[in-house]
Amino acid sequence: MEEKEFLKEGYIRKKVGSIFELFEDGIVAISALLLFYLNVLALYDIFQTLLKGEINISELTPKFLYVFVLIELFRLMIIYLTERRIDISMIVKTTLISILRELIVRAPHLKSSDYYGIGFLISVLALAYYVPKFFFLSEKAFALKPRQGYPKLSKEDLEELEEQED
Repeated sequence: MEEKEFLKEGYIRKKVGSIFELFEDGIVAISALLLFYLNVLALYDIFQTLLKGEINISELTPKFLYVFVLIELFRLMIIYLTERRIDISMIVKTTLISILRELIVRAPHLKSSDYYGIGFLISVLALAYYVPKFFFLSEKAFALKPRQGYPKLSKEDLEELEEQED
């Protein structure tokens, strides 16, 4: 007698996993659309500022940096949706741009202890950026497992990863 499909080992787990992955993709896609909308609003604000005629560089620079942060976050979401991996180096770069923006906006009001804290944060980010590049051989080893329906790594890629681990 043939076993029913839903009684096979792991069938329910795979189906539930697929449903959760679908919800996750939906949440990430909605977040990406909201980031795109915020980017459009930020660009509109920049154009409104430029059309006023009075160009104040100290007011305009943080707005441009805000747009760059939004673009990087949008790119991170797209990379996650297409490749199903989290790019740590891009997250670190985006964080550095955000810190730079805050420094430009709040520099006149910062105390010396704030600068020590920012220096420490930048040092930690530098470590997070460079340590994986020097101590770990491949970023492919950090990628999340491929989703069902997505192409899996070829034998050559798997052999390359095994060689790099040895």
